[in-house]
Amino acid sequence: MAIRYSIIIPTFNRAQQLLLTLVSFETQTYPKHLFEVIVADDGSTDGTKAMVEGFQASYPLIYVSHQEQRGRSAVRNLGLRHAKGLYVIFCDADFLVLPEFIKIVSRYHRKYPKAVLSGIPYSWDDAYTHYYPDFSPEEKEHFRNRLTQSNLWNPDFEAANEIIPLVTPEDILYQTVALSKLVIPTKVPPNVKKQLAKTDVAPWMLLVTRCVSIRRSQLTRIGGFNERFVLYGLEDWDLGYRLHQLKIPFYSIKEVVGYHQEHPNYFRGNIINTENLKIMFETHGFNDSSLNLFTLLPPSEDFEAYKNTLRVLRKGIRSKLTRSSALLLKKTLKISAKQFFQQNNTHAHKKSLRWIKKKTKNRKSRVATVLREMLLRSEKLVK
Repeated sequence: MAIRYSIIIPTFNRAQQLLLTLVSFETQTYPKHLFEVIVADDGSTDGTKAMVEGFQASYPLIYVSHQEQRGRSAVRNLGLRHAKGLYVIFCDADFLVLPEFIKIVSRYHRKYPKAVLSGIPYSWDDAYTHYYPDFSPEEKEHFRNRLTQSNLWNPDFEAANEIIPLVTPEDILYQTVALSKLVIPTKVPPNVKKQLAKTDVAPWMLLVTRCVSIRRSQLTRIGGFNERFVLYGLEDWDLGYRLHQLKIPFYSIKEVVGYHQEHPNYFRGNIINTENLKIMFETHGFNDSSLNLFTLLPPSEDFEAYKNTLRVLRKGIRSKLTRSSALLLKKTLKISAKQFFQQNNTHAHKKSLRWIKKKTKNRKSRVATVLREMLLRSEKLVK
């Protein structure tokens, strides 16, 4: 039978975490001849190649690599070029999947065959599989507190200068209780999780590559990831946005299907960097308020407020009573996005904002209230 799922795992110098992730695919209850795992290595120098090539997998395991690091988008596309499955699952090297993972994904795809399926926000919990001497003081304190609760704390950790494994491949393979003792609830606030799960506005934000499943033909149609994104941030949302433009639906997998292996926070880089946001505007223009709003109210700053602003805007446009205010709000967001992108012609932007402010002076609707708030943010941006 043909391969149905291609699991693409991009990696860069994560050999120890990746080993546990590869072992977790050994535990899958889904038939092993129906999925393949493709490790796409972005120029690792920590022995990742030797580890993967020496791994005795009971499922098809493929290793592909770049000689030098080219970035998160390029290495995922490298894996995509080797994929044979009907569906592609992008899975981070530090995402430890549970035995029912692929079976659950398969069940959802039977119900939603053309949808994007996301493990976010329900599979966002972390687990301490390793101790890192590079943990920040705050991260070390969290680590000590969690291990103390499980009676696993050892003062020797504080003097360690090498990575110490807490969970072994055998623990994963034979489903011991070791992992369950080291799970830590996500630090993501409940209201952010709730808003991410809602797909009434900006559903494409569910595309988070920690764990997401997409029909391969859809990825091929849009050309995969935009390889202009080299640094961390927005490359997954850009892909989701382009799939959303094709009217492809998005759904969350409500069961917990895996755990993120906790590591030092600096591994991640900046959540949203300005250069990547500029690439978004170069690619998609300034006509979509859900993108323009990033410049005034980044989702990372207040995800709930970001989504609620889009809801107020959509509702405002539908009503004759508030449509003019809503259109002014759209215009404000567009002006601000252009100012962010161009960083010039400040006089013209200020003039436009003054005109909008004058127009909304005595309006009392919810849309007008949000508009005035965005105007204040816009004025700070153009100062």
